[in-house]
Amino acid sequence: MPSPPAMLLGGLLLIVASTTVAQRRGQEAAGRRRAHRVQHGQCSYTFVLPEPEPCPPEPEAFGGSNSLQRDSPAATLNLGDWPSQRMRQLEKMLENNTQWLQKLERYIQMNLRLELAQAQQHMVQNQTATMLELGTSLLTQTTAQTRKLTDVEAQVLNQTSRMEIQLLETSLSTNKLEKQLLLQGHELHRLQGHNSALETRVQALETQQQAELASLRGEKERLRRLLGRQSGALAGLERTLRAASSNSSLLQRQQHQLLESVQRLVRVMAQGPASMRAADQLFQDCAEIQRFGANASGIYTIHVANVTEPRKVFCDMEASGGGWTLIQRRENGSVNFQRNWKDYKQGFGNPAGEHWLGNEVVHQLTSRATYSLRVELQDWEGNEAYAQYEHFQLGSEAQLYRLSLSGYSGSAGRQSSLVLQGTNFSTRDADNDNCLCKCAQMLSGGWWFDACGLSNLNGIYYPARHHVRKLNGIRWHYFQGPSYSLRTTRMMVGELRPREAKTHSEERVLDPNDLLQSVFTL
Repeated sequence: MPSPPAMLLGGLLLIVASTTVAQRRGQEAAGRRRAHRVQHGQCSYTFVLPEPEPCPPEPEAFGGSNSLQRDSPAATLNLGDWPSQRMRQLEKMLENNTQWLQKLERYIQMNLRLELAQAQQHMVQNQTATMLELGTSLLTQTTAQTRKLTDVEAQVLNQTSRMEIQLLETSLSTNKLEKQLLLQGHELHRLQGHNSALETRVQALETQQQAELASLRGEKERLRRLLGRQSGALAGLERTLRAASSNSSLLQRQQHQLLESVQRLVRVMAQGPASMRAADQLFQDCAEIQRFGANASGIYTIHVANVTEPRKVFCDMEASGGGWTLIQRRENGSVNFQRNWKDYKQGFGNPAGEHWLGNEVVHQLTSRATYSLRVELQDWEGNEAYAQYEHFQLGSEAQLYRLSLSGYSGSAGRQSSLVLQGTNFSTRDADNDNCLCKCAQMLSGGWWFDACGLSNLNGIYYPARHHVRKLNGIRWHYFQGPSYSLRTTRMMVGELRPREAKTHSEERVLDPNDLLQSVFTL
């Protein structure tokens, strides 16, 4: 159903159309035109009224109503009054239409005013709600930004305080380091002076040692000549005794005893005076034997604390100052090193050749004093190298003979091929390494494998032309690589002691006459 404003607009258009038709008719009749102007707000409406054509007058005068009267054909027309009457009739009709238009205008104004007011009210409400939402959003954002700015400011303050504290600590550390540098500089100057004094003393000791060595060489040559003469005398004495052996059985027994005594004396004289005194002493290692005066490398007997039986060991009296006790030797593959835990604990082999001294003996040795370890290596091309560790100690069996080393030096590589700390000993029946692959079974022998490691001097002995690309051979990684099997190896331990010039003033040299007198006494 159309709305009231639409209906009003349609009526208005109908009236305007009828008025336009009347105007056209007035123009066709020609004559004088009349205009009527209606003002509505800023708009004005002008209605042009045409002069009507003369027509017969109506029998009756126009009434006051707005209805049109049908012409009466029977009435007598007054042609002179008809235009004025028609004019009045049109004026009345125009007045009626004007009134009706004014009413329509007022109605439209009232409806439009209400609708405009409602539209304005809705618009104001919508704009107010929008402004409230925008204000709320802006307030929320402002609050959040304020909170963030507060947090950032707090962080900046905390960071600034922390940096100030760090700067203060850095300043204190710098001052402390400067003091330490000054102290170290003074200490360095003092050590330099002490070093100069030590160098002077060392030079003096070297000069004294060279002089003593020269005198010892002369004495050694004199003793060699004496021993030659004594050997000739003893040989003649032996021939004389053999010639007299036919006298009696008693004389034969005495002769046999005399021969044994002479042979024993010859061996003692060949080994030197120090060996004569060493035969009646008990020593715990080769360093004690050397300090007693023995200078010849060879096999000696030691009595290690907490070990029931004496042990035969090979003593090296020449390498790096001497006094080294061999604990391992590989040279020709004559001894099988694929042994179990018990064999490596007790030791095996011959001290004069390939052997392993025994983990228990080494543990007892290194438990009573501070020892060094020296490892000597030789490849198949004749190249030699060594690795020396200033401190060496072997743990007990309960500690799985754990290895402890420090202070590496030597020519067998830029760094140690043995793990310095915390490596346990492993054999084929005791897997104590740090690898799931059981290194002792895979690489053979017993060793401190760690995670199969960089060395194994107890591996399989491979001969010449078969010694390359052997991961289970005798290996030392930083000497000839990880798969080169070496020709010879030696491991030996020695006590840490101050390096002093050796003196022989207390050594007693046997006189040949005393020796002959002892022989005849026997």
